Amino acid sequence: MPNWCVGTLRVRGTKENLTKFVLEGLQPIDYIGEDLEALKMDDYGRVECSRCWIKGTRRGFILDLEEFICDWNDEGKITIGLEAEFAWGISAEELLQSCKKYGVDMRIHAFECGMCFNQIIEIIDGEITKDEEVKFDDYNWDCICPNIGG
Repeated sequence: MPNWCVGTLRVRGTKENLTKFVLEGLQPIDYIGEDLEALKMDDYGRVECSRCWIKGTRRGFILDLEEFICDWNDEGKITIGLEAEFAWGISAEELLQSCKKYGVDMRIHAFECGMCFNQIIEIIDGEITKDEEVKFDDYNWDCICPNIGG
């Protein structure tokens, strides 16, 4: 059983690119990791999934996805926040490939209380602008969310 690096994966892009990322870049899976039917939008523009694998990642998942795509603004860039967990840590290179494929930006500050570190990753315009692992002398005191992940 892995330790989980957990945080909110923020994804930013145009409505078209975000829709493509959600519908094509996320794969619904069951509790043992078997693929389920691909995501679809219902008549109200809603997309739901209890657990989705982020395609192209080793073990990155989105939990409790519930987005109303019809509510997204058609002009400019939109940002959505997705509850994410990654086994052991996050690969910025894997996320970069999704960003390039779907034309989106990503940012996450994730917490891993079992191994006492945080990861901060930011990808903008197809470039990794930040990829940091933060370690602490006293995790329970210094970390802003010491009970998340693990």
